[in-house]
Amino acid sequence: MVAAPSSLTAKQAAMYDQRARDYFTNLKAGKKPQNRPDLGPDWEDVADMLEAPYERAKGDPEAIERVFTALAKTHPALADLLSTPSAPLARAQEIGFPELPEQAHLPEELSRGACQYLEVYEAFSKQASPEGYEAYHVFCGMWLLSTVASRRVYLPLQTKRIYGNLMIALYGKSSVFAKSTTAQVAVDVLFNAGLGHLLAPKRVSPAKLLSDMAGVHIPAQYEDLDAQAQERIRKRLSMAGQRGLYFDEFGKFVQSVLRRNSTNAEFVSLFLELDGCPSEFDSSTISRGSEVIKRPYLSLLGCMTPPNIRENAGSGADFWTDGFWARFSFVAAPPVTPKDATLELGELLIPEELVRPLQRWHERLGVPACELEPVTDKNGSPTGRYNIVREELPETQATMSSEAYEAYKRYRTALKKLFWSFPHEDFNASYTRLPETALRMSLLMASLENNNHIELRHWAKAQELAEILRLSLHELYAQVNLPASTETEGAKLEDAIMRIFKRQGALTLNTLRTSYLKKYSSKQLEDALKAMIRAGIVEKYATSHSEKYRLKEEEPEEDGTDDN
Repeated sequence: MVAAPSSLTAKQAAMYDQRARDYFTNLKAGKKPQNRPDLGPDWEDVADMLEAPYERAKGDPEAIERVFTALAKTHPALADLLSTPSAPLARAQEIGFPELPEQAHLPEELSRGACQYLEVYEAFSKQASPEGYEAYHVFCGMWLLSTVASRRVYLPLQTKRIYGNLMIALYGKSSVFAKSTTAQVAVDVLFNAGLGHLLAPKRVSPAKLLSDMAGVHIPAQYEDLDAQAQERIRKRLSMAGQRGLYFDEFGKFVQSVLRRNSTNAEFVSLFLELDGCPSEFDSSTISRGSEVIKRPYLSLLGCMTPPNIRENAGSGADFWTDGFWARFSFVAAPPVTPKDATLELGELLIPEELVRPLQRWHERLGVPACELEPVTDKNGSPTGRYNIVREELPETQATMSSEAYEAYKRYRTALKKLFWSFPHEDFNASYTRLPETALRMSLLMASLENNNHIELRHWAKAQELAEILRLSLHELYAQVNLPASTETEGAKLEDAIMRIFKRQGALTLNTLRTSYLKKYSSKQLEDALKAMIRAGIVEKYATSHSEKYRLKEEEPEEDGTDDN
């Protein structure tokens, strides 16, 4: 394997990036430090090139801005370093984003050093997915922490417990902002840390997910598996009720949830109920009987595009007012020019600085012992059945400094006042829940690196991230309420196919093209159908004469007749 081109570790690169960001930001503000800090090999040359033109600018703000603009054209990394995930002021005003009241503001420097792990993760993620939208990286890192925490640490607020569960949706135009590539980095880190057993399968029905989380079923072939495979099963059973979810096509998944008679429809109530982390959840069914999930916990990461959610996230949609969308933290890419950054040749290794801290944290939080005891008959012979002997999931209480708590209260009060200024009620639930989301993020950072104690720096970083989510909420809302003519051609085609199948039922590919969608080639239709199959919207089945496609809730024809 070929290691990353730079000789720096991810931790060193993150440190030098932060130093360079601070140094260049001061220069742009006309405040040149007396001594230049050590900026590392990647930034020293850039600083050298800035020196002479910066001196010639003689402190003139416009001249300094021209110096940085010119250098950024030849050194795109400088523009990335100095950019922030927040939109320019003009865009913020355009999408109706109200500024946070002064009393809730926190100085930027307060968040410094809040979570070194996130800094290292963000630097690595940008290297692994250089075309990813800036804010995607840190929130994929937060989902990673949320998944590993698995309900094992909480902050008490009187009778309520705040856990670290997050549901994060990366939102942006299709194939532009590298959503899937960026999200996959977090999944890869989780597996490299040996914690892949905390993830649910990519394609899982609500019934199957609930059954797995109850942790009462053992694969029939368990006794025939090798020791390593048996250990994986015991690991999954030891923390069965706590699961991370990753949906690469989350937008299309939401579309499938809303279809009549969809097998995924139960996910809506499931996400609503489990967000609060009840002590247990009864998932009784006629076929399975009573299956109680002890200490349930879900984290979620998904990717979505504007056309995917236009119908159910538009102005006045039920998902805004019933609290469904409020459970999600949207990270929305604004309509900016995407990055052009080709991946380098060679294999990029996941650094130990991202693996070991997760492993140590996982062990420190406590892993319930789980053993499978063979059941024998009256003669002492094995029956092939097992009893699951499992310890309770440990839960550690976190603490919060008075400074951090007061800052949380100010932020919560500010947001409650802000949503009254909107001409609609679509943001009410999201604004109400956002401070708690920030609390969850501060809890995760403090548990990982500060012995479960939330200090002001952790809250400041969490509020900083929450403000990105608040801005993203407005960005998403503005984009989904644009005229439908802005949809991509691919999304239009998939919507057209759905409408035709709803109206006509099952069709062959040839009939779909020749009778309904003549302007598209067979290849275009086939690609669209494959994408819809992957998303669980459409399925293909064989008749005696041909292959047909249909919406998943329909029943295939019994007589094998062909429509062609």
